[in-house]
Amino acid sequence: MNENIKDLSCLTVRQWIAAFNAHDAKALTALYAEDAELFDSGMPGPRRGRAEIEQWFIWRFRSTPTITYTETAASAEGEVAYEITWIARGIGPKVLGLGGRAFETPGKSAFGLCDGQIIRQRGTYDHLSVMRQIIPLLAHLPRFVAEFIYTLYLWRNGVRRTHIPIENPVSPDKSA
Repeated sequence: MNENIKDLSCLTVRQWIAAFNAHDAKALTALYAEDAELFDSGMPGPRRGRAEIEQWFIWRFRSTPTITYTETAASAEGEVAYEITWIARGIGPKVLGLGGRAFETPGKSAFGLCDGQIIRQRGTYDHLSVMRQIIPLLAHLPRFVAEFIYTLYLWRNGVRRTHIPIENPVSPDKSA
């Protein structure tokens, strides 16, 4: 294994964490290859290419301006794959006038890298848990109601949603 490539991959992911926590969408976008793909379980669908990825991060930081990731574990697989386990914390957005409360959730991000750039990233976490922390009333409602409220929130903010469940069926403790 080429240790320089592994170190570069690690550096790229560490730069990603720093840029994410600084809410620097431009610095984040610069870490992605031109034709990269980004998907996480809170998205309506994958984002492809730097322009879509940058727009996603701009929206994410505008809607959740205090969100941060704290890395709890990391691993490298070969020369081009890197995975971090993290805790996301912040104050959630208001959804239909409700919310604006603190949340905390574990999750994972898997990065595929080529020449030090991110070509593919997938993040997984329990989005329904986050929604229920932000809006405690949702804990007492059926899942489909929570999904409907989240879909309305995305729609109202100009983000179109395909049918992707907001509750991650894969536990953050398992590989995505």
